[in-house]
Amino acid sequence: MKKVAVIFGGVSMEHEVSLISSTAILKTMETLDYEVIKIGITRKGSWYFYEGPIEDIQNDTWFLHPSCQPLGIDFSGKGFLNLETKNYLLFDVLFPVLHGGLGENGAMQGLFEMMDIPFVGCSILASAVSMNKLLLHQYAEKLGIKSTPTLQINAQKLDKQAILEFARISGYPLFVKPNEAGSSKGITRIEKEEELFEAIHTASEFDKNILLQQSVTGVEIGCSIIGNDELIVGECDKVDLESGFFNYVEKYNLITAKIEVPAKISQKATEKIKQQSQELYRALECRGLARIDFFVTEDDDILLNEINTMPGFTAHSRLPMMMSEIGMSYANIIEKLIELGEESYENKLLTTR
Repeated sequence: MKKVAVIFGGVSMEHEVSLISSTAILKTMETLDYEVIKIGITRKGSWYFYEGPIEDIQNDTWFLHPSCQPLGIDFSGKGFLNLETKNYLLFDVLFPVLHGGLGENGAMQGLFEMMDIPFVGCSILASAVSMNKLLLHQYAEKLGIKSTPTLQINAQKLDKQAILEFARISGYPLFVKPNEAGSSKGITRIEKEEELFEAIHTASEFDKNILLQQSVTGVEIGCSIIGNDELIVGECDKVDLESGFFNYVEKYNLITAKIEVPAKISQKATEKIKQQSQELYRALECRGLARIDFFVTEDDDILLNEINTMPGFTAHSRLPMMMSEIGMSYANIIEKLIELGEESYENKLLTTR
């Protein structure tokens, strides 16, 4: 029986999202043919081997369970050292269900590479570039993939003249967002100049580098991909909102938002989004999975929004729902990702020998 280590939690702002995703994955893995090892990371960054109930993970009380044993990191390919028993925690593949900074930004991926262990998900490069919104848009532009007009500013060295000039040219509404953050945290949609600098302050709580972006009149469309060299492309979805934008509360509670799968947009726009998604996925050397989000304007113009290299992962999250439309169940996705993690590791070994 294959041993799979699932990592949850983390020190990012999306700690609680990881707990929700991990709970769903672990409950499904209980029904599959795996031996599961649970590894938790607290909000302060302590790593533990955890043998308690899955329910305590979602409640974020898991770290209080008496089964928790501290882990150390080993760089000889053995994985993790149990600091209490002095035994290694051995497994076949690592499944890091970590969202946001220090989860999706390449830092963890670099750690796993140094540890020389197979893991699910994207490489250091793909993770780092995808998390950095401005860098992603600049990279995509080189491929001919457009984004909305953007200005990057440093919250510690504000150029007020440049900010006001960008706002004047772009017009309102504007979006103000951290350059590196997930789940729409720190993002504000502003309607007038008086709101501008307060929105910059809000974004600065998540990142010193802030983006001002021209608003797009249109709809948000997602495209999900699973694969390494051979890609499986799900049906596109569409975010329907009564008002405002797809913020953190809407993403995880769907108060007024609805997710439409498949997206009712033109066939031409659908095909172009799928084509550009695959082009970006391959160019960035993504591995395992990614959800790539676009805006489609009223004129069917396609504009890149962002890439999520470990998107929300419950059975009702966007990526699993898009894959469900092409006949891939939630359990199938998990099994495929574990297989792809091992495949990616084997391919790396072949190219470095």
